[in-house]
Formats: sequence, structure tokens, C-alpha cells
Amino acid sequence: MLEALDLAKRGSGDVEPNPRTGALMITDGEIVGRGWHQFYGGPHAEVMALQDAHAKGAKPDTAVITLEPCSSQIGEGGKKTPPCTNTLLAAGIRRVIVGAMDPDPRHRRRGLLALEQQGVEVVEGVLADRCLQQNQTFLKWLNLDRPWTIAKWAMTLDGKTAAPTGESRWITGIESRRRTHELRARCDAVVVGFRTAQIDDPELTVRHVFGRQPVRIVVDPRAEIDDDSNLVRTANKTPTWLLVADDVDAARAGHLQDLGVQVIHVKVAESPRHIHLREAWRELRRRGLRRIVVEGGGGLVADLLGWSCVDQVQCFLAPKLIGGRTAPTPVAGEGRAFMAEAWQVSEWTHCVSGDDLLLSGFLP
Repeated sequence: MLEALDLAKRGSGDVEPNPRTGALMITDGEIVGRGWHQFYGGPHAEVMALQDAHAKGAKPDTAVITLEPCSSQIGEGGKKTPPCTNTLLAAGIRRVIVGAMDPDPRHRRRGLLALEQQGVEVVEGVLADRCLQQNQTFLKWLNLDRPWTIAKWAMTLDGKTAAPTGESRWITGIESRRRTHELRARCDAVVVGFRTAQIDDPELTVRHVFGRQPVRIVVDPRAEIDDDSNLVRTANKTPTWLLVADDVDAARAGHLQDLGVQVIHVKVAESPRHIHLREAWRELRRRGLRRIVVEGGGGLVADLLGWSCVDQVQCFLAPKLIGGRTAPTPVAGEGRAFMAEAWQVSEWTHCVSGDDLLLSGFLP
């Protein structure tokens, strides 16, 4: 089980909160196969371990798994993954040693029961606390009453997200921009603040890759977005939502709705120019959004951090220096007064993205 736990730690840090699972396949007491759930949409740990065993010509009789095997067909990344319980049974596994039960209440113990009903010996609860601790990110996702939120930005080596003039095209290279569009396609919505919508006039669509179009959302308390902006002009083609204060001018809100923009009223917090972002995010969840990416600006990201509404960060770091006291940074606002109060990011992963570097991590 300890080796299976170590395998599970190799999670890719992908954009989705995956269960971190590892599996071992055993024949006559000897380990003959190893595997782990490497990325969202990829084969589960049990499948990887069985493939490893079969590649060696082995026929395992025992499986050691950190998390209860799934018992229903899983849809991930547009694919359908067959239940791992069926896969284990088809492979002739007669004994399964499991660390922890599935934390999802919809599936808890269903996989173990399916195995037991077919005569498989099940040993459960081995190092269960450690297995669950390793899956804290997944447990958090299961219990959220708002969308899983990824704060994504691109910046120069000196931490700037635009030049002092506000111009930002392009900080990163084509590969990083392609990855950004992949991320959009895997999220239910892409969100920006009013100033980003005003300065950049973005489209916020998926273009460089094939994939679904996310809902486009602007946090715009006073409904100040321009009628001739890209977002408003194309609102009848691609769903576009505006989060506004509940006291916003009714005529203005009605005008935007006539143009195809869905206006969502949210109660005011702190001042007339701010909205209660926690309640806004709950409303997004009630409307069916489970995973969203926030692409700026720094003020919105800072506000969301303050409301504890950020779960993951993705930073594309470009090998450029631009300087400037007034050049924007990815997280603005008042910040934290002391280093001891800094938001801690854990489970960091990194990879090369063309000439850039992609850093990804989770907030507890």
C-alpha cells in the first residue's frame, strides 16, 4: 500500500481536481504491475497497472489500490471510461486491498460491493487516513457550493501582466496561447473583470483548438461594458453573462438583455462598486457551472482570493522583462500585510510551454 501511495503522488497537477490514485498488481506475492491516474480523462490507476502487468506477460491475482475502484461508467474529457470493477473482474483478480472508500457519497462502497458479489475477497481501510489526506483537493471539490475556480494569467519574469500602457499582446508564445484555449474548452465559463473587458476587448472564445465554447462572464457591477465591445456584439452567438450589482440602473440592464447579454443581479458588498462575489459564485453554481477559469484582471483575482473563491492557479511565465512602476501585476488589491499571511499554494507542478514555463498549483 505504501508503494501505491507513492505512485498516487505522481499526479500531473492538471486543471481538474482528480482523485490521486495508485495501484499495484500482484502475482504470488510479487509486484508485477504498477500504475497511477496520471491526468484527467486518462486511464485509471487500475487500468494502468493491469496494462503494465500484461506487458510483462503476468496474470495478477491481487490488486492493491489507494481508492475504491469506480463502479459506474465515468465521463471524463469527453470520453467514457468503463467501471474499473468490471476491468478487475475481467482480468481475473480474486483479491482487492483498498486504502479508502470513494469519498463521493453517490458511489461510496458501491465498487467494493460489486466485487464482493462476484466472490472477490475485499480488504478495506488499509492506511485509509493517509489515502484520504492525499486526496484533499478532490474532497474539497466534492463539497464546494460554487464552481471550482482556476485563476490563470500570463506574466513576464518581473511579474508584469501588461506594459505600463496596458498593452499585453502578446506576453507568451503560441504554445502557451494554445494551452489557454485548451483550458477554456475544458471549463464551463471564462471570467474577466470589467476593466479587462474594456481595455483588452477580448473574445474569450475557443479558437486555437477544437472544443466547446464556454460561457463568457464579465464581473461588471455598474454594467459599464460598451455596447460595441466584442463580447456584447457576439452575445447572441456565444452565451455572455454580466454579473452586476442588484441596484444597477434597470434601463441599462434591460438594454443589455435586449442585445443578448444575460444580466445576473448580485447583492452589493462593502461599497456600491463591489458585489458579493461569494454569493455571485454560488449563483453560478446554481446555474450549472462546475468549473471556471478567471483570466483577469489583477483586481478581480485579488477580490476572489479575499472571498476564498480561488482553488487553483495557472501561471504562464514568459522570458521577458518589461519593468514599470505602474505596469499591472496578476494579483492587485491591497495584498497581505505580512509574508506570514500570504496565500499558500501547494502541490506545484511545472512544465515547458514553448519558450515559456507553465506553473500550476492548488490553494488549500
